[in-house]
Amino acid sequence: MAALKVRIRGRRRPDPPEFFYQSLTPEGIALLATIPRVGGEFAVSIPGVNSWRGGRPFTTTPELADNPVIVYQLQPDCRYTAVAVRENGQEYALEEFIKISKHRARDRFGNIEKIPGRYAYAAPDKEEWGSILRDDGYVALNPENLSEESITTPLGARAFCPQILIRIRAPLYRGDKPSAQNPLPVFSRVEVLQDNDTENHWLDFEEYQRKRERMAVVPGAFAAGFAEWLTCFTEESGFDRWRFRPGMAFGERTEWWGPRGRRRTVHEGLDFVEGFRNGDAKLIPEGVPVRAVASGEVVAELDDFMGKTIVVRHPSMTQQGGNIFHTIMSHIHAEEPRKSFVMKGEILGKVGRRADIRIRPHLHLTGAWFPAGFPFAEAGIDTIMHPGFTSAILANLNNLIETNPLCVISPDDKGFLIDD
Repeated sequence: MAALKVRIRGRRRPDPPEFFYQSLTPEGIALLATIPRVGGEFAVSIPGVNSWRGGRPFTTTPELADNPVIVYQLQPDCRYTAVAVRENGQEYALEEFIKISKHRARDRFGNIEKIPGRYAYAAPDKEEWGSILRDDGYVALNPENLSEESITTPLGARAFCPQILIRIRAPLYRGDKPSAQNPLPVFSRVEVLQDNDTENHWLDFEEYQRKRERMAVVPGAFAAGFAEWLTCFTEESGFDRWRFRPGMAFGERTEWWGPRGRRRTVHEGLDFVEGFRNGDAKLIPEGVPVRAVASGEVVAELDDFMGKTIVVRHPSMTQQGGNIFHTIMSHIHAEEPRKSFVMKGEILGKVGRRADIRIRPHLHLTGAWFPAGFPFAEAGIDTIMHPGFTSAILANLNNLIETNPLCVISPDDKGFLIDD
């Protein structure tokens, strides 16, 4: 089943409407006809008109028109999902109308094919890039709303510092019938040009993801230190073992709190939330010391939504090309005064919570490779913790908990602790 979604700014405002509506032009049929299917159910997004991709406007009242109207309903995760398509007084299930769209597109435009050498170029911001990542590299591209510059200029950029730069391009498509030679609105998969690559080595999205995965290794020295660190952290938390629920490990796409909604981006690290004490599941206590996994330099102390984030650089752990491994500890009450250098096992802060945040206390741990001289203060927490948006490579720490006897990987939320 395909799940068509829309993400609208301000969706968490009080009393959001239950429904949004989006009218498609006849050419918009090609958009529904090209909804990608990856591994069965796959959620993709249609942008609004404020996006660089063009998009179609959303309204809170259905338009009375002969064109198809997509009906989006508010879901428990505060996002909107397409539930039906209305046309000429009839209502169709989304899956059914996608099949209809495929037949109509073929009849009207013929086979939809790439236009050789024609692309739309952009330098997406964090929110746009997050949407592209969630949709496995696909964008809903409407060439009618793209400027000539965005189609012909390959190297436009909106980065605010030279080490934070992603540039993308998406191929344009048209029908192979003589009457359908203009570019069509379609779902298209982007290609990526990262960092300051002036050679224009464009990577298709899967190749780009594989390249980052190959670089997302955990240094052996850090893995060895982690085992020792975890033993100490477990004892000081009063636990026998940790439990990791869906949404707490690296790369997960769901939230482990609240209505278990879909994350804005994939999870960047590990969340230590609960464990077992004498067979009973308990939440991590406030005030548990958070210690350095390895010796290193404190290069940033940043505010996050629950407390502080401490970034520690480990100069002894380097990668070919000059990247240096960093540990990022989030949602803690930092120690004062802050030292510029910390030894392995030294206290960085304590697990705590803000009174105005309902999410239970927990420690978030991320490992990442950053280039020397990365501007942490200028970039900010939302950028450095955003998968793939910077020149940083987030390390996959899951193997460290999957192979450790102090950790239990829980496949579901049965018996999940509620802390309101």
